Parts: sequence; C-alpha cells; structure tokens
Amino acid sequence: MELLNAYQSKIKMQTEAQHERELQKLEQRVSLRRAHLEQKIEEELAALQKERSERIKFLLERQEREIETFDMESLRMGFGNLVTLDYPKEDYR
Repeated sequence: MELLNAYQSKIKMQTEAQHERELQKLEQRVSLRRAHLEQKIEEELAALQKERSERIKFLLERQEREIETFDMESLRMGFGNLVTLDYPKEDYR
C-alpha cells in the first residue's frame, strides 16, 4: 500500500511539474505573440497617422491654390474694383 501511495504521489508530482512547464511555455508564447501584435499595431497606427498628415497637407495646399486661383480670376474679372466690406480674411476663408 505504501508503494502504491508513493507511486501515485510521484506520478502526481510529475504531472503537476509537466503541467507547470506547459503553462509557462504557453504564457511565454502568448507574451511573445502579444508583443508582436502590439508592435504591428503601433507601426500601422504610425503609418495611418503619416498618411493622414500627408492627406491633410495635400488638401490644405490644394485649397490654397484654389483660393489663389479664385482671387486671381476675381481680379481679372474686375471684382477688385468693387467696394469690399471690412471682414478679416480668416472669416471667409
């Protein structure tokens, strides 16, 4: 009976040790995968932010060109001789 108890105790300890090793391996794999995904997310966010900034810059430059073109066409058509109200340019641009 003592041998059986000792054998069962030994098997239980080995099983628990194996379970603990497997758990540590799994936690390590999860940790590595999480770190990889977090890095990938950060890179994608940076790329999206860069793309957004470039798009905003492009749109602002295009808006400025269109305003200049409009102003030049307005002057060419003689609208520069009309009476203008004293509104600051920021209000209507």
